[in-house]
Amino acid sequence: MKSILVRYGELTLKGKNKDIFINKLIQNIKFKLKKYKEDIVYKKDYNSLTLSVKNEICDQVINIIKNVFGIYSISIVDIVEKDENKILAKTLEIAKTLKEFTFKIEVERKDKSFSIGSSDLKLSIAANILKNTNNLKVDVKNPENKISVIIKIDGAYIFTSKIVASKGLPVGVGGKAISLLSGGIDSPVASYLTLKRGMQVDFLHFMTPPHTSKEALDKVFNLALKLEKYNQTNFSLYVCDFSMIIQELMHIKEESYRITIMRRIFMRIANILANKIGAKTIITGENLGQVASQTIESINVINKASDLAILRPLITYDKEEIISVAKKIDTYETSILPFDDVCSLYVPKSPVTKPRILTALDQEKNLLLDEMINYSIENKIKQYICKDGELVEKE
Repeated sequence: MKSILVRYGELTLKGKNKDIFINKLIQNIKFKLKKYKEDIVYKKDYNSLTLSVKNEICDQVINIIKNVFGIYSISIVDIVEKDENKILAKTLEIAKTLKEFTFKIEVERKDKSFSIGSSDLKLSIAANILKNTNNLKVDVKNPENKISVIIKIDGAYIFTSKIVASKGLPVGVGGKAISLLSGGIDSPVASYLTLKRGMQVDFLHFMTPPHTSKEALDKVFNLALKLEKYNQTNFSLYVCDFSMIIQELMHIKEESYRITIMRRIFMRIANILANKIGAKTIITGENLGQVASQTIESINVINKASDLAILRPLITYDKEEIISVAKKIDTYETSILPFDDVCSLYVPKSPVTKPRILTALDQEKNLLLDEMINYSIENKIKQYICKDGELVEKE
């Protein structure tokens, strides 16, 4: 068996709510590792979690949990008794495997009842290594190797490296959001950043068959599945057939308002769906000033169509920053596949950049929006549930 030390990071700052956050994190970890549940033993304390796993699944477990939000870092550790001689023996054994020549010892004494102070134990370990090896030297400023020892209630934890994890907050502690997933670069990144702040995310996509192709829809499915490793439990993707409404929008007097009104309708549909599924907010990939529908005037007019808060995690990002995150989470190459979404297909020649709410409302009053929206909610939305890495249509 191998031992994996999981550090909580930001969760340690949560005061009286700390146990709620930690328990949610452990629940999420267990869900992601459910196929290994017979091969893992969990041991929780106030600042970290230790997983005892079979040797042959250690790498797979680490590759999964490093993407679980709420984890700050991970180490494979050796655990020995809180006995100086046993600590010296294990640290020397590790030191003899080091390929580089300089090292530093770090000691953290969480169990204050341990009789040897951190500084004294650090000196003892270093002296023992120097005495019993020929090629190692201490370098406290720029060491090529670090040997770390944490004295805890149940033993001395010894390790040489930390794997940086995804940090953030456990998915689910912030409630549920519904994210408008278009198929472009921005909306998957916005969804990822929302997940990182502890919100469970379901997705809503608008399509207009036959003008949007099967490939365009497959692209959205693939993006949702790429975010699955960060999401919680069995999330849903809702696909709304927007064809009937878009045909009505083609007849508005002010063509330049088409995208503004389209997005206002998106928000109205998202609000109704959110209330049905218990989502508390709507997420979009909008970025201030990036396109005509993302000026502050446009954002204000679009906001007025929503009773729920609309969160825009990318509002201050530039495109290079967004692309950098998209590449990191492996959505970029899928997002740039050349299949158009509903917005790109129906952009007017000169979209309004500073829309007025009164003009938008005047355009909408001649449309049968309430009837079409209610009909679409009841008849034009399909739900797909993620189960074991696949999106399956709910019957």
